[in-house]
Amino acid sequence: MLKMLVLENNISKEFFMENIAFNGRILNVNLTTKEIETEIIEEHTYRELLGGSGLGARLLFERIPADADPLGPDNILGFFPGLMTGTPLFGQRFQVVTKSPKNGGWGDANCGGDFGPMLKFVGYDGILFSGQSESPVYLYIDDDTIELRDATSYWGGLAIEVEDQFKEELGKKISVALIGPAGENLSTMAGVANERGRLAARSGVGAVMGSKKLKAVVVKPTKKIMAQNKEVILAVKESLGEFNKKSKEFFTTFGTTGITANSAINGDAPVLNWGGVGIINLVDTMDMSGMNGPNFNESMEKKYACWHCPVACGAESVDGSDRGEFAFPQHTHRPEYETLGAFGVMNGVNNTDAMIAINHWCNEYGLDTISAGATISFATECYENGLLTKEDTDGIELTWGNATSVLDILHKIGRREQGIGDLLADGSTIAAQRIGPAAEEFITAIDGEEPPMHDPKKEIGFAASYALDPTPARHTNWSPGKSSKFPTMPEPPADKNQFSGRGPLHKKAHEQAHIMNSAGMCYFVYTMAPTNRIPDWINLVTGWDTTFEELDDVGERIANLRMAFAVKHGNNPGARVVPGRLLGNPPQQSGPHEGFTIDLETMKREWWDEAGWDQETSAPNRDLLISLGLSDVADALGI
Repeated sequence: MLKMLVLENNISKEFFMENIAFNGRILNVNLTTKEIETEIIEEHTYRELLGGSGLGARLLFERIPADADPLGPDNILGFFPGLMTGTPLFGQRFQVVTKSPKNGGWGDANCGGDFGPMLKFVGYDGILFSGQSESPVYLYIDDDTIELRDATSYWGGLAIEVEDQFKEELGKKISVALIGPAGENLSTMAGVANERGRLAARSGVGAVMGSKKLKAVVVKPTKKIMAQNKEVILAVKESLGEFNKKSKEFFTTFGTTGITANSAINGDAPVLNWGGVGIINLVDTMDMSGMNGPNFNESMEKKYACWHCPVACGAESVDGSDRGEFAFPQHTHRPEYETLGAFGVMNGVNNTDAMIAINHWCNEYGLDTISAGATISFATECYENGLLTKEDTDGIELTWGNATSVLDILHKIGRREQGIGDLLADGSTIAAQRIGPAAEEFITAIDGEEPPMHDPKKEIGFAASYALDPTPARHTNWSPGKSSKFPTMPEPPADKNQFSGRGPLHKKAHEQAHIMNSAGMCYFVYTMAPTNRIPDWINLVTGWDTTFEELDDVGERIANLRMAFAVKHGNNPGARVVPGRLLGNPPQQSGPHEGFTIDLETMKREWWDEAGWDQETSAPNRDLLISLGLSDVADALGI
């Protein structure tokens, strides 16, 4: 059990540990009683869990009752920057953690931007929100003030507009994490936004924030950076010299838009609700030239980076107010690959302006672009098969390639308008239940979560991650061996499509992804940086002497805490049903995946055996939990 020490909120600045990566304290905010308390987190806890979702998993397992309603007062919403977030050594990201309203199991969402570092700069390594406010509020933190303030005037406002309003009223140096109308209206596709459109998008975290009537978290730091010294700066310079220069240049130039068109053709990006084939549906029938990276760059005027990121894969647009029905304001973010895949490739839309406008409105509403685009794709297939009519869609004709209808439906979802907007606001699984049994054929979600835009038939490791990780349908919880420079990573089978013999790889790859996420590292930085240096990086900003072997234990500890949370709350990842389209069941009749079917059961059985998880219940082994210092977790699970 973690030890808790409550302190007064006016702690002197002498408390801050200026030369290391963590502050040693978090905030507990009870939105029902309006009580705010500071809790000390001991150093050994950081060494055991790093930070981010690792620390979040430990705290939420202990504190959320098994019968808690995800949208009720007993659920807890946590904001946790990673261990290295806010340090010069490539730490930018934070995670939002909670009990997911998607499936009642473990929920987390990962995000870049500036908010994670800024939260640490005001002296906190995390915030836990419990209870529910009766009226809208926001939390304000600066070096001298911590208080809940009335947010009634901001409630109902679009995310980017409200963020701009906060900065006009409170100063440009603040950082804001907030929800838009989708979160306020409890759409389980809602995320938490910061930096005018960067989103912690998945697991329905925005709906949980909305259920608590929490509009925003606003931080105003004076501190600029953590753990900055000569040794750290030298390590940064040396590490930058070892980056994969071609990969870095590509992402700096195009961001992730540069891979979309090719992914649609080579079988990576799913096509038309996972039922199509790129080289047939998108080449022979539809033109996808508008999905190329250079097309988007023509409408961009400024590159940007998340806090202190050396890659700078983001870009902001010119003023697109003259683009007719697909108008967008200046400084709109260049769409990411997942957005282009979900709204473009999945819906057959080939219009660059439409994609930029759709991205802008998803950010304003605070909507997960993966789930929103996939849900509209699901609805389109239902429409084309007669399960939805124009009467059901409020007169909108849902057909493949119709950018106008996609944007029209998006507006209705974002505002949760009565009719089609309300029908689709909680994703494809809930929508199918409302439409009727015939719609189930077109669901591609796993345990209520729409999968990302990477077909596991292209990289079969994603099949295991999507299906079996405590947070289903996630690509950020899988780190293929080819992307890792950890010497402890097992070699994959020589045949990339061999299903057996992958248990050790799947176990270790997921654990190393948990290390990366809990450390606060970006996945793209991870794949191009000299990650063989990670123990050295951590030691330089903590004063520790950690090793790859110790970090492997950390990753395994986090993996077991996440799985234990799922089991405690009645969610069994090992028993999930995966839609056949994702696995090639039946196999596709043409294209890159012709005749190919994934044997998920073999991969699951070998991964579970290697991890020490029960094949039927997914519960971790008691002796394993004890060996990881989690005997209280075993006791809580009754194993």
